[in-house]
Amino acid sequence: MNAFIDILQHVVETNEKINLCDEVENQYNYNNNSIANCPNIWTSYYANEVSRDKDQSIRWIYHYINSLFYNIDEYEVLNSMIKNTSPYISSVRNKYQKMINIMDNVFIDPKTKRTFINNICKTQSAYRGFSKLAHIYKCKKSDLQITTNMMFDEIDQEHHDTIEIYQHGSRYLFTKFDLSRIINNSLINSPYHFAEPLIIRNPYNNVPFSKSVLYTIYFRMIDNPLKFPVLFHNFVWLDFDLELFRAENECLIRETYFREYIYNTPPETLNKEMRSMLKCYYPSKFNISKEIPHKDLIRVLRPYYYLYLVVRYHISGLEKKNMASCYLSEKINNLFTYNPQFGRKTFIKNPPFKGRKKEFNLDAPKFTMNQAYTYHLYTKNMSDDSETEDEYDDNSVS
Repeated sequence: MNAFIDILQHVVETNEKINLCDEVENQYNYNNNSIANCPNIWTSYYANEVSRDKDQSIRWIYHYINSLFYNIDEYEVLNSMIKNTSPYISSVRNKYQKMINIMDNVFIDPKTKRTFINNICKTQSAYRGFSKLAHIYKCKKSDLQITTNMMFDEIDQEHHDTIEIYQHGSRYLFTKFDLSRIINNSLINSPYHFAEPLIIRNPYNNVPFSKSVLYTIYFRMIDNPLKFPVLFHNFVWLDFDLELFRAENECLIRETYFREYIYNTPPETLNKEMRSMLKCYYPSKFNISKEIPHKDLIRVLRPYYYLYLVVRYHISGLEKKNMASCYLSEKINNLFTYNPQFGRKTFIKNPPFKGRKKEFNLDAPKFTMNQAYTYHLYTKNMSDDSETEDEYDDNSVS
């Protein structure tokens, strides 16, 4: 902030530069709401500037500096005490609000306001320019810490799908695919199927990504030919407010979480939960053999289980729960009607003197994940199981 004040004084061409205390964070006095041992800026103004300040442009710049370092309000003091920081930090972060307070002053004429805001704009432009230059220098001088993706394959730094992130003095290379997975996993975090989105962090140092980094990722990913994560788009447009994001997107978070859960959960867990689903709907009709390979059973029952998650864990009161419940009951009924012996273990005789071969009856009517995702289209006419030519069976994805 001292650089901003120095540039501001240079813009208005003050005769005497104000040397603000370097250790101002440690010199704040909570008792009288002031900073100890700092120079009185008005003494400098009346001694060096008042005689030539005909349009009062320098006076209001001094007033602005004074509001930053001396007129610290009670809210900023309380905020600093809660966060265990200096009130000076909170005051400086509110520099735009303090500028607005001056612009809203009805006792200042419009010409003086225009001069004041022009000086602030020139200062901010120069300050951002120097900040950008410093950032570029730090990036070039910093070490490249990570050069591989999550599969430990080398990342081509010049590839258009590569995003370089500078954080805490180090650079990290990410692919758009890896960043998409990192972001999505944080935003759809749902312990016990309840939406609890997490702060998006760098997996290599566990440090949260700043807003500037997240904006960089967003604008680099928005032209990605792959499917852009909708949740991340909504998170950006809500200014990275996690509480507001959860409140506004709870339904979408759970929907996305269910679609990830049915593919990324360990097979042992899915196997137990799918068997419980069948017992819940038809406790006596299905007798699933315990020897069936988990992946084979999951491949068949995955669409049914997705609907089961919607019915049981989606937000109460939604129409989609009723539609999914009706559709799931109809599909499980069709499964039992189509093959009452589903899940049974059978033995087939091999050629003479070669014993018997064990097989499992997993014959089931065709039911794909695409149909499960679009259950709202099928509830209108459950008896019509006709499929279009462009549908494909994606249940085999593990």
